Amino acid sequence: MRPLLLGFLIGCQCFAATETVTPSFRNDIIPAITKLGCNSGRCHGSQYGKGGFKLSLLGFDVASDYNAIVKDLKGRRVNLNDPAVSLVLRKPTLTIPHGGGLRFAVDSSTYNLLLSWIAAGVPEPLATDPRLTSVDARPASRKLSIGEKLPLKVTARFSDGSTRDVTRTCRLEVLNDNVAEVSPQGVVTATAGGRAAVLARYMGKTAVVNLLTPYAPPDESSSFETNNYIDEILAGKWEQLGLRPAGPSSDTQFLRRVYLDLIGILPSEAEVRAFVSDTSEDKRSKVIDHLLERPEYQDFWTLRWGDLLRVTRNGMGEKPMWNFNRWLHRSMGENRPINEMVREILVARGQPNRENVSAFYKMTRSPEEAAEAVSVTFMGLRLGCAKCHQHPFEKWGQDDYYGMAAFFARLDSKPDADYGQATLRLKPTGFVRHPKTQQVVRPSIPGGDTFGYEGDLRIKLADWLTSDTNPWLARNFANRFWGYVMGRGLIEPLDDIRDTNPPSVPELLNALAMDLQKSGFDQKHLLRRITNSRVYQLDSRPAPGSPPDNTFYTFYSPKRLLAEQLLDAITYATHSPDKFPNLPADLRPIQLPDPEVPSEFLDLFGRPRRLVPCECSRLNDSNLNQVLSLMNGEYLQEKIASPSGRVASLFQLVPLEQAIANLYYATVSRPPSDEEFSRTMEILGQRRNAEAKRQVLEDLLWVLLNSREFLFNH
Repeated sequence: MRPLLLGFLIGCQCFAATETVTPSFRNDIIPAITKLGCNSGRCHGSQYGKGGFKLSLLGFDVASDYNAIVKDLKGRRVNLNDPAVSLVLRKPTLTIPHGGGLRFAVDSSTYNLLLSWIAAGVPEPLATDPRLTSVDARPASRKLSIGEKLPLKVTARFSDGSTRDVTRTCRLEVLNDNVAEVSPQGVVTATAGGRAAVLARYMGKTAVVNLLTPYAPPDESSSFETNNYIDEILAGKWEQLGLRPAGPSSDTQFLRRVYLDLIGILPSEAEVRAFVSDTSEDKRSKVIDHLLERPEYQDFWTLRWGDLLRVTRNGMGEKPMWNFNRWLHRSMGENRPINEMVREILVARGQPNRENVSAFYKMTRSPEEAAEAVSVTFMGLRLGCAKCHQHPFEKWGQDDYYGMAAFFARLDSKPDADYGQATLRLKPTGFVRHPKTQQVVRPSIPGGDTFGYEGDLRIKLADWLTSDTNPWLARNFANRFWGYVMGRGLIEPLDDIRDTNPPSVPELLNALAMDLQKSGFDQKHLLRRITNSRVYQLDSRPAPGSPPDNTFYTFYSPKRLLAEQLLDAITYATHSPDKFPNLPADLRPIQLPDPEVPSEFLDLFGRPRRLVPCECSRLNDSNLNQVLSLMNGEYLQEKIASPSGRVASLFQLVPLEQAIANLYYATVSRPPSDEEFSRTMEILGQRRNAEAKRQVLEDLLWVLLNSREFLFNH
């Protein structure tokens, strides 16, 4: 056996400098393998492994990893008689071919660690091994200047009270590598302005270091008038980062924006003219209050909640879908507190054809699916990855996943003799078993309290989730509504809240969540607070030096209209409505109950199918098919040229000057500029007959409907 060098002993940070200690498979070998990425999802930790060698993802199953290394292939991966010729040493050092390339060198600290473990007889993991309890990274946060270096220290704490410096043996990665980089030794270097987070992962535990690097020195000459705490928090952040906000939005820009964000439709020409002519200082706050009481508010937010709760006949059934839709519409009209709505959904039971929301559970087919849907919808917590293994980016594991599933273990849906339809009820018995140990799992809050199998377990979950002191519900909805209105969430994706995906402005998310809780989970209160902020009312044209991703909200982020909004806006602009099968003739696109109402246009522009509990199901990005449909498709051309449409009516009833202005108001919610007006009048003057002049107006409407100014809320 090769002698162990003192330098190796120090380099591994696993042993005392004065004696040789046998490496622990659990606490030394697995961390070394994880550091190298051998058990990552792209290597041997993938679902089927690589090259016939499979490890658990990131070392979550130590016992199976030991068997894979020591016992599989009849023990050929380790050679106890001649440790140096073991496959686990020869392949990663490229002594023999290895598909994963060179992972470490001969005589490196990792090589010597594995060699000493094999030479010691490959001791297996023991039940008495100290267990890792937490990982801590310091400093927890720091402001750096570009080019500045910061050494980190990552400390592991174990069940026996011991600690270990694992800076060199943990996995370190930067979550925004455009802003900073980190060396294997744990030294961070700031490379550009912005926000970054360093993620330290060690044996299934994680810690995060938050970094902030100014884009430029603070501009003391800049001033920003604040309207509420949102403005104050972000103004302070801009000062820290040396950022300047955009100027204020114009009246027409603001009015179109707030109409689309709060009620999903465009303002009329009369509404725009009245707002612009209003000279009162509080006219913006007054229009916000007015919109929150409009009937279209109910329609639009029923649509948004319908997406969130997956209200669709494809899974619920037609009558339950309509009942759920009516319940949502009524709840929006009454401005029911969010926590009350969530509680009623969580504990629902009975006949979904009756007036209740038990149809929510018809979209889930097992306790596990119910747990995933509830956690992501109401907590913004993606537990799905923990079904089979430790969550790769978070502290959640299989115990958390199946503990959450246990709350729904006794739900049952059986045909009802009275109604002939499935009725959601509770079984007297029912359990969830851990797939690895086959032991009964007790219902438990992720990372929190454990309960027994008594009564309706969902009530205990609802009590916890909707309590005034629980941050999950408030943070989830504060982030979602901020993202809906501002174009990007403080946490992205909106439904992926975890310690290792920190918010861009943590102070603001905390303040919004606290405000929502103190208001009694009042949805209108939160929307009113956001839209009244000066930040919301900024121009969409960024000031020089603003980060293009708008992480710190120095300008309003333009966002493409939702599919239903876009069709509603086109219908309004052309005066040519769609007729939806088996629905009232005057039903607007934002009033559609579910995505099973046929519409090729809505499907093309990203209407969600509502089959998975994820914000990603609504596709709001632009693509070539959409562009070609609007520019060359017959659908839009027919609407523009409709004999009963806007252009035909205007051409017959009003002077051309008024018709031009009306088309601009109907699409981009503003009058034409002098240049736009004079150019259109010039073209009209060149046309000799009425038909040609009408064609000019149709062409103008086509141009406006295809403009970015129309297609985006800005």
